[in-house]
Amino acid sequence: MAIRSTRWLAVAASLSLVVAACAGAASPAPQSEAPGTSAAPSPAPVASPEGPPTYATWEEVLAAASGTTVNWFMWGGSDVINENVDNDIGKPLKEQFNVTLNRVPINDTADAVNQVLNESAAGVKTGGSIDLIWINGENFRTLKEANLLYGPWAEDLPNAIYVPWGDGAIDFDFGTPVEGYESPWGHAQFVFEYDSAVVSEPPTTFEALQEWIHANPGQFTYPAIPDFIGSVFVRHLFYWAAGGPEPFLGAFDQAVFDQYAPKVWDYLNDIEPDLWREGTTYPQGPAMSDLLANKEVAFNMAYAPGNASLQISQGVYPESIRTFVMESGTLSNNNYVAIPFNAANPAGAMVLANLILSPELQLAMADPDRWGWEIPTDPATWPADAQQQLASFKRGVATLSAEELAAAALPEPRAEWVTKMEAGWIENVLEK
Repeated sequence: MAIRSTRWLAVAASLSLVVAACAGAASPAPQSEAPGTSAAPSPAPVASPEGPPTYATWEEVLAAASGTTVNWFMWGGSDVINENVDNDIGKPLKEQFNVTLNRVPINDTADAVNQVLNESAAGVKTGGSIDLIWINGENFRTLKEANLLYGPWAEDLPNAIYVPWGDGAIDFDFGTPVEGYESPWGHAQFVFEYDSAVVSEPPTTFEALQEWIHANPGQFTYPAIPDFIGSVFVRHLFYWAAGGPEPFLGAFDQAVFDQYAPKVWDYLNDIEPDLWREGTTYPQGPAMSDLLANKEVAFNMAYAPGNASLQISQGVYPESIRTFVMESGTLSNNNYVAIPFNAANPAGAMVLANLILSPELQLAMADPDRWGWEIPTDPATWPADAQQQLASFKRGVATLSAEELAAAALPEPRAEWVTKMEAGWIENVLEK
């Protein structure tokens, strides 16, 4: 695919505006050490005094990336995802493009966002510590609205031909226009996981779930916010309280929030005494799988419909684990990667983002015995042999059908609603 060089040159023009906006910032302050780095960064492309490197063609990107290390800051709470990234992305990235992946695990994407914000405030306009971030939602909105993202670049990647740009689910991230400032790499949809040996008929309404929790004390819990699984559980309750997603798809309205929030807080405070450990503590998201596997609780939650099947195939979950969604629907979104405005190695970051979109990598992610992910690319645009391989995959034993998931899919609220919902939970549930 030929690179649209006018768009690549537009990246340079856009970045010059970012640099201008950051002019006059305070002198650089000492930067905190990146948590849990897996390898020491190697020299990145030399940035000009005016801003980060820019490129006119994809060939220039490949040349600039060769021999460098790309620092990818990403949520590190899943050993399976970490291993898959190292093996299925890190190895071909090195073998095919001579780029070394330094996966930097973080507990929360907000940690990386704050790092970029701190570097901007300190006047660090080039040579930043982060080259790529696994990001979406309010974190993307924060950096985009602050003009702290590199780009636009995502629609000009060679493998962007496989992305259904023009689809609102791709073009908008929690209501924020993507506009080429991030590239998709996975698709997420919320499901409940449950032990069918304990729960013969799962409760498919929030009223029924409330009754089940009271009748089976200690067998249900959810992660504490800011964990993203805890956050999405609370968002579902807002949709339940309002009778659907519509009130939360527009700009934030305090009066609308105040109309529905009390019903959510009442629900959560009502079930709290009958949660795991009597609601005195909330587990971290990754620990939920262990609680379900060890039969300490009867339910888990996942943003990956294929997670339960993968856990069963790997011997983590018992064969009795299954999944379901609420009758009122289930939230669905895409996750992305974005490049900070001051990335030391934007070329390496773009090469990595392009590799992720390749049919070969998307097949690995869709394989129920490897990643077990839903994917954001359009398989109809893939080569015929890749389409045939995808069609040969069997749905996991605990994975709902694609038709059932599609019928239940709900849009995410705009990012500013998520921020208010999370803060409200802390004030009205956790600290109450």
